[in-house]
Amino acid sequence: LAELREEAGDRKGAEAVARQAADRGNPDALYRLAAMREEAGILEEAGRLLQEVADRGNPEALGYLAELREEAGDRKGAEAVARQAADRGALAALYRLALMREEAGDREGAEALARQVADRGDTDALHRLAELWEEAGDLKDAERLVQQGADRGNLYAMCRLAMMREEVGDREGVEVLARQIVDLGNTQVLGRRPEMRGVIDRLWPYGLEPDGTPTPSWQP
Repeated sequence: LAELREEAGDRKGAEAVARQAADRGNPDALYRLAAMREEAGILEEAGRLLQEVADRGNPEALGYLAELREEAGDRKGAEAVARQAADRGALAALYRLALMREEAGDREGAEALARQVADRGDTDALHRLAELWEEAGDLKDAERLVQQGADRGNLYAMCRLAMMREEVGDREGVEVLARQIVDLGNTQVLGRRPEMRGVIDRLWPYGLEPDGTPTPSWQP
C-alpha cells in the first residue's frame, strides 16, 4: 500500500503507511520507501527515512545512506555514517565505502577505510584491495596490504603473502610464513588453499621433525 501511494504521488500518505508497518515490526517498508525516493532523486528524504530505519534497529540502512552521501560528494558525511553502521555491527558499510573509493581512484582513502575495518576484526577489505592492486600490476603495494592482513593473524593473507614471496624467489621469507601457518595448526586453510599446500611440500617434501627441523629423505 505504501508503494502504491508513493507511485501515485501521495508521498505523505505513503510514509504514514510505511511507518505503520514499521510500528508493527516491519521496518523494511520504510527501507523500500527510502529506496524508491532515492531512485526518484529525492535524496534528502531518502536519507531521512534510512536514518529512521537504522534507529529502529537495522544498521544496514546506514550503509545504504553512506553510499548515497558518497555518491553525492559528501565524503566526510559518508564516512561518519559508515562508521556509525560499523559501531552497530554492520562492518560491510565501511567495506563497501572502501571499494567505492578504490573505484573512484582514491587508493589512499580506500586503504584508510579498509584499515578501519581490519582494526575492528575483519581483514577481508584489505585482502580485496590487495587483489585489485595485484591485478593492476602494483605488486609492491598489494604485498603491503597483504602483510597488514597477515600481521593481524589472517591465515589466508599469510598464505597469499607466502606465495607472493615464493614468486619473487624469497625462500627465507616463504619459510618464515610457512612455519607460522603450520604452527597455527589450521589444516582447513591448507585444504582450501592447495597452492599453499604445494608451497609447503616444496619447502619440506618429507615434513618436519618435532623440533621443527626438516625431515631428511628416508634412506634404506
